[in-house]
Amino acid sequence: MSVSARYLRTLSLATVALLALVATINLLVDPYGLFRIIRIDGFNAIKSQAGQRAGAFKRAGAERMRPNTLVLGNSRAEIGFDPQSSAWPTSMRPVFNLALPGASVETALNEFTHVLEYTTPTLAVVGLDFLDFRIGPAAQAEHATPDRLQWLRERVSALLTIGALADSLATLRAQHDPYATSLTEAGFNPMRDYAAIARREGYYTMFRQRNQENAGSYVRGSKEIYLADGRPAPEFHAVERMIHIASRSGIQLKFVIYPVHAQTLVLFHQAGLWPAFEAWKRELVRRVAAAPAGASIELWDFSGFAPYADEPVPPPGDTRTEMRWYWEAGHFKKSLGEIMLATMFAAPGNQTQWGYRLTTGELEGHLQRQRAARESFEKSRAAETSELAGFIGSATPMPQRRP
Repeated sequence: MSVSARYLRTLSLATVALLALVATINLLVDPYGLFRIIRIDGFNAIKSQAGQRAGAFKRAGAERMRPNTLVLGNSRAEIGFDPQSSAWPTSMRPVFNLALPGASVETALNEFTHVLEYTTPTLAVVGLDFLDFRIGPAAQAEHATPDRLQWLRERVSALLTIGALADSLATLRAQHDPYATSLTEAGFNPMRDYAAIARREGYYTMFRQRNQENAGSYVRGSKEIYLADGRPAPEFHAVERMIHIASRSGIQLKFVIYPVHAQTLVLFHQAGLWPAFEAWKRELVRRVAAAPAGASIELWDFSGFAPYADEPVPPPGDTRTEMRWYWEAGHFKKSLGEIMLATMFAAPGNQTQWGYRLTTGELEGHLQRQRAARESFEKSRAAETSELAGFIGSATPMPQRRP
């Protein structure tokens, strides 16, 4: 055998050995929870890097569990609805949280239909975010193309890539970190990293940063939920598809309008989004009302001001006071999610005065009460309202295109 041949042979064997070592480490540590060969506390039980590939982690988890209840939506649902909460009725368990950060309504629809390929849940709780329905003049519907090789690609990448190896090493380091990010076996995000930020910087800082970001987004973004020709945003079609699929499959469907802190609602008003916010609710009510006879489709609105959304924010410099209901202006805690669940599953007539099931007959009165509550908040919390107005005033509008 020539020297060059021996060199190539040695190089090939070394490469194979290295890949085998990487694959073994990634398989055993399993940072994205795709293989589940072993689970050892202090070694790989905390999946600190699962959020890096949350879609793969959650799809694999849902397929293993085959849940009776499915939670869908974006990060608000992911951190607000704990599948292990006692607020879920026994008949609705097990529950899996398949909500994904940044997920659109179309994404939620795709995840819903994928789950139906291997199981049929009894209930789906679907979070709806008003901001996902804003459109630009040239908005078009987006439809995901099924990826038949996605399952294989995800697992090959989780075994053989250096990125996966880095996440395996990070997973090992995170096992003894009380503030490590993680996803539970049932897909819930306990927000340990936010708890650390709150202890270090205080809730005021977290709220201020989120409000400044939101103000810029609201000022620069669209103020409409209708296309130029008058048609509603394409996202409404995804809502209709979900209603159709659930009705056909005998699945109960509870749409949830998320609770956001009162400061976010005030920013909606100051940025000129309030008319679209109300129009959005009207469009949703119309679609739920048009569901086939016998279908179990509900729309719940938790975007009211009191008694939870108006929770006072600790003052600057206060790093000891812990807020009960919100992490920051856009994300509610699981403590508030449990109250939402208790309301939605309470016997008729026993619901709390916070959170309303929207119907055609009562919608306009409900919207009027919310307007009055907003005006009352803005007057009684003038300092907060003024600070928020300053964020809006300093936000740079999107440049207008010349015709």
